[in-house]
Amino acid sequence: MISSRTLHAVSAAAHLLVAIALGALAAAQASILLPVALSVPAAASIGVFASVDFAAAAAIVLLIGAAVHAVLALGLGLVRDSGGRAPRSLQLVAFAQSSGITLFLVAQLNGVTEVGALILVYAFGGGAAGLLWLQARESDDRLRARWPFSFGAGLAVVPWGIVALYQVVGLVAGDPPAPIVRVLTVLILIVVALAWWTERRWQLGLTTAHRASVLHAALSLANGVALLVLAVGLARPSALL
Repeated sequence: MISSRTLHAVSAAAHLLVAIALGALAAAQASILLPVALSVPAAASIGVFASVDFAAAAAIVLLIGAAVHAVLALGLGLVRDSGGRAPRSLQLVAFAQSSGITLFLVAQLNGVTEVGALILVYAFGGGAAGLLWLQARESDDRLRARWPFSFGAGLAVVPWGIVALYQVVGLVAGDPPAPIVRVLTVLILIVVALAWWTERRWQLGLTTAHRASVLHAALSLANGVALLVLAVGLARPSALL
């Protein structure tokens, strides 16, 4: 079986490669810019006041993963509990941050431009995943651990519901997101759901900490690859043909 340090070293390198590819797109100005708007009911609408470089923002998601796995490859970040299991606190914090940024970008691609809504999407996505860290701390008491997981799962549904609403409205109005956006939005949602499922199985003792780490690393990389495909597909459609 592959050792934990080797796993994290390979994962760090893979995340870094995808981040470099996304960074190259951003540096070459080949990435799409996603608008951020602000509407103030009591005054004239400000409209679009900023934009987000999709590839650059997606690269940050991969760099977070690369940094975390690099630290874990050095043997850091594995704080063991009284039962001898490693809650992988650092991985869960990174998952929370990556979830928030990913949801922010996915929401923008699906038509959410209002800065207030985007901030809430980021906060709900990251905050919900952050509750998994509390679940890990209570891993010896399954009854207590189920509460942060349940509340987190409930919160995590909210931003995806907003994304679904905008997709449906776009379809009804005859101006839906691009097909690649619709398909990869669903795939990213599946990746996120599998990450939550993995954490719950670990907390219930149905899988080992090592196997949970392997699955988390694979799912994190899959999320990054999906973002890379989106960046290439939206900026250079011919590259995917």
